[in-house]
Amino acid sequence: MAYQMKKQDKNIRIEVITTDIADLAMMGFGSIRNCEWVSDALAEKYQQVRLSVISTESDLAEVVSRKPDLVFAGIKYVVFSEGAITKTVQNKIWISEYLENAQIPYTGSVGSAIKLDFDKKEAKDQVRLQGIDTADYFIAEPGQMLNEHELPAHYPLFIKPQFESDSKGIDQNSVAFEFAGLQNKIRSIHAELKQAAIIEKYLAGREFTVAILGPDSSGELQVMPVEITTCASAESDQYLGFETKKSNQEILLPVEDENTSRLVSDMARRSFQALGARDFGRIDIKMDGSGKPYFLEANLLPGMNLEHSYFPLACSLCKGLSYRALVQRMAEIALDRCYGH
Repeated sequence: MAYQMKKQDKNIRIEVITTDIADLAMMGFGSIRNCEWVSDALAEKYQQVRLSVISTESDLAEVVSRKPDLVFAGIKYVVFSEGAITKTVQNKIWISEYLENAQIPYTGSVGSAIKLDFDKKEAKDQVRLQGIDTADYFIAEPGQMLNEHELPAHYPLFIKPQFESDSKGIDQNSVAFEFAGLQNKIRSIHAELKQAAIIEKYLAGREFTVAILGPDSSGELQVMPVEITTCASAESDQYLGFETKKSNQEILLPVEDENTSRLVSDMARRSFQALGARDFGRIDIKMDGSGKPYFLEANLLPGMNLEHSYFPLACSLCKGLSYRALVQRMAEIALDRCYGH
């Protein structure tokens, strides 16, 4: 059924899904409250909108059994385990793959792209294969390097967890200028977050995040770059840390300079396409001291906090999209893709 026919049908059924398991929701749209905002925005246009909180495997199966016309997938994966749920746990159920196998239409990127979003190293590997610049990087665990002569990159180095989002694991110790500091931060990430660290050549320049939405009616992606700065009380101008993001001390600014906007937007678009992404997402970019941009990481299931999340804020700053209009546009893009001509 073509969406042009279907969108006149007031009985279209949309289901927004999230979870209350561990912190898994924070790797997607965010808290259950964020998904309530998404549902409320959808309900202003579509009459049958349901919010489902996935706690058990049967909850997920029930979503499929209801056969909604579209699932707004607000989480990357779920894990139904009695043990500790870490980012390296093996029994993940990737939501996009699960819905794809069940032939249920859903918003956002396919499983292969979501997995690249999840693993920062794999995302960097992929964009580098497509000729997109990213700072030199390597993966390390405690005890892997016995001395600094084994380092594959030069100081200063930036250390962060391989699988986290929202700057989790990033703090005043994330920039290393010597071997002891590097080792300490690698050990800290392994002890606290149970995963390896990804170490990058530190970039001293400006930082940007680029919201991407589309395609539009002309078949083009909407690319919306904003610069991220922090207020004077934030931790440091060397990094965007977890505490800064947690307390919402960042400031997003439109990119006024046309050349900078073009450079950053072009890299974001190419990165989005290189990762096999679709519908919407965010690409993070940082410059070195001379103003050359580098791909940092992707967030293909961006936070949807009404007040603080980068994705809706960038769409508002660059295109004037209200939160309601953005959420409804996200639904339209997926419905056009699934049911259009």
